[in-house]
Amino acid sequence: MLTYAIQKAGYDYDQLDSQGSTDFAGFIRALENFPWAAQLALWNETQDGPLPALVLKNEEDQRELWISVLGTELGESFQLNAVSMQEKKGLFGFGKPKMDRTVTTFNVEGRSKVDRLCELLCSREYALLDEEVTRLDQLSRDLDEDS
Repeated sequence: MLTYAIQKAGYDYDQLDSQGSTDFAGFIRALENFPWAAQLALWNETQDGPLPALVLKNEEDQRELWISVLGTELGESFQLNAVSMQEKKGLFGFGKPKMDRTVTTFNVEGRSKVDRLCELLCSREYALLDEEVTRLDQLSRDLDEDS
């Protein structure tokens, strides 16, 4: 089941307000209706704690996509965190495998890219989601190196 949560300016890093179940269209509406300008202005005053974010979750599959807007409103610049649980094998392939939380943080230019990632998570197309996250993460790193 897909759910989403919000994290407002001034919250602790692990503090979220659950908003209940959703689907792709419902999450996109929530993304568009979130008070980004006011939340970002509040965060800019203190510059303490996490950026305001919306979090799309598939708890059953242990997947999350955290979306923060960079700038003053829902525009073209975003910071994303893609979270997944990956099986990690023991040293030299021995021992019992364990699940390890993987977080990839990257910046994205373009709302259509954010919508595409949300769509992939909502449709449980995790192989495509992981490929796209890897590609966008590398693109973000390349742009940071050029700056």
